[in-house]
Amino acid sequence: MKGCMECGKKLGILEGYRHPVMGKEHLLCSKCFVVVSESVERYREFITPYIGFFHMESSTFDDLRKIEENIVNKIMNLQNRICALSSHKTTQNASKDLTTAY
Repeated sequence: MKGCMECGKKLGILEGYRHPVMGKEHLLCSKCFVVVSESVERYREFITPYIGFFHMESSTFDDLRKIEENIVNKIMNLQNRICALSSHKTTQNASKDLTTAY
């Protein structure tokens, strides 16, 4: 016969519930099992938003690098467009100057 890990109550051969965290070696009576399982569930609800928090750093850095690359690419595209427009206007102005000079 084993005893309940929480309250020490003597458990029969077929009595006892497995501890939700510690496993089958640690048995609980029905009253203690309800209390422990509720506590474990509250802990899971509390910790769920933070699961993987420390593992997110590398992916966050990768995401930031991708965002940085996208911003740099967009700036380069804008600079190329501006250069193309300014060179196009410069050639138009030069051709107008040439036609008015003659």
